[in-house]
Amino acid sequence: MAAPLKIGDRVRYSSQFCRNIGAYSGFTPQARGMIVNLWGRDSEYAEILWDFSGPDGIRQGGARLSNLERCR
Repeated sequence: MAAPLKIGDRVRYSSQFCRNIGAYSGFTPQARGMIVNLWGRDSEYAEILWDFSGPDGIRQGGARLSNLERCR
């Protein structure tokens, strides 16, 4: 099992998550960023600074850790 995600890790949405929501193209499957904060009960959510702005023009966002995976 992989080590848990932590602040400073580079992440992307997991392939499983993208398939589950039907995101085969666009921002979501291409998004890459760095975790800048963990929050919520048991630190189950990550605040992420994305490498590029999303469709809404915002670079910062959040996601549940279970929907993310480490990337280069």
